[in-house]
Amino acid sequence: MSGRTTAVTTALDPATAERYLARIGHGPVVHPDVEALASLQDAHVRTVPFENLDIHLGQRLSLDLDDLVTKVVMRGRGGFCYELNGLFCALLRTVGFEAWLVEARARNDDGTLGPRFDHGRILVSVEDEQQPLLVDVGTGASPRAPIRLVEGPQRIGHVWYRVLSDGDHYETQAFQDEEWARGWVFDTTPRTLGDFVERCRFHETSPDSHFTHKPLATLVTADGQVTLSDRTLTVVRGGNRHEQVVDDPVAVLAERFGITLERWPGS
Repeated sequence: MSGRTTAVTTALDPATAERYLARIGHGPVVHPDVEALASLQDAHVRTVPFENLDIHLGQRLSLDLDDLVTKVVMRGRGGFCYELNGLFCALLRTVGFEAWLVEARARNDDGTLGPRFDHGRILVSVEDEQQPLLVDVGTGASPRAPIRLVEGPQRIGHVWYRVLSDGDHYETQAFQDEEWARGWVFDTTPRTLGDFVERCRFHETSPDSHFTHKPLATLVTADGQVTLSDRTLTVVRGGNRHEQVVDDPVAVLAERFGITLERWPGS
């Protein structure tokens, strides 16, 4: 990887977009409407893993669009929020959506907000929708369809979400363990990937970043999620959770996540 950190450009070239759609197993987009957006998001989160493996392989991350295309589209890898949402945002623009990146901060248990640009998300303006739709393919448990920025619970797949708003900022929450878990707080100000470089470097290098602690790959499935965290494989189906320690994480990574590595970067 080149290590360049320029902002993501407005769109992909048609040939790259075609390969990207093939990568996620999705056909051409005929009409950029809500249904197409939901279909693209669902296909993406079930085929492109959220993973931090390059950090543990000693490979410097890049937020350059060409490097992201090479990593995710050509090499069949995944990435974390800045990489995945940055690239997916470019795809959405290419197939006809009005889409832009926004920065998000975590809501702490005491109600305070975490650092700026700690997470990148996508807003998409779609015809016949009064508010932009929130799209996020860059978390360890990404929703399978857009979240509407409206009051009241909304179910996506098997997960319930809600959106809180104070007029200037929004917060998305998911219903977990019989309560609403604090989520990401964001506004609608457009950002570029270049705005996230400094925070990306923190997550890539700092011992205070949870991404530097152990290698991780996780993928949304039709009925849950599968996660490889160091040598522990966790499979969630509906309300059932199964964990096991694996002897050959490289083989599991290839079988479950479609990622081929020469060596496992964990313990």
